[in-house]
Amino acid sequence: MSNPIVVFDNNTCKGYVTESEFIKELDKRWFGRSEDSKLVLDVVEIAYLILKNRIALKVNDKIIGSFNEFIDACYNCLKGFFWPNLIVYKDLRDRGRRVRVISDNKFLIRDKHGNLRIVIVLEEGSLKKASSIYNDILTANNNGLELVYAIVSLQGDLTYYEVSRIEPRRD
Repeated sequence: MSNPIVVFDNNTCKGYVTESEFIKELDKRWFGRSEDSKLVLDVVEIAYLILKNRIALKVNDKIIGSFNEFIDACYNCLKGFFWPNLIVYKDLRDRGRRVRVISDNKFLIRDKHGNLRIVIVLEEGSLKKASSIYNDILTANNNGLELVYAIVSLQGDLTYYEVSRIEPRRD
């Protein structure tokens, strides 16, 4: 049986699923987001599904089935945080977590116990202001989420850090 086809738009760097059964299957597993009668997939989700041999991709009327073909055909979309995001996304999915792409370097995950967390992807050596870390903590806490930083080394190694606010004791 052949893999379902996702139509890729090189201008938006998004994939679109229109087959209703496949939309239900992917949505149930936390892939993509619904838009009209389609499911929109982020480029990181597409890369993961191709790596797992779960989809074929239609780019400019050509069907692509391998990760290398995907890289060649969609290279202009693989900029910035794509590679660190893919490392983190793949690791989380391979660990059995449900992962939803929120923005360029942010994921919402549901762990095996049902807890929701926000995961922010950082690269080794990138600077982050203390005020930015504090704002990330407040945003997560205000939404009832735990905050995790996923730091990807220059060699592609991955380390997770749970981040929380500590209130000073008032004695």
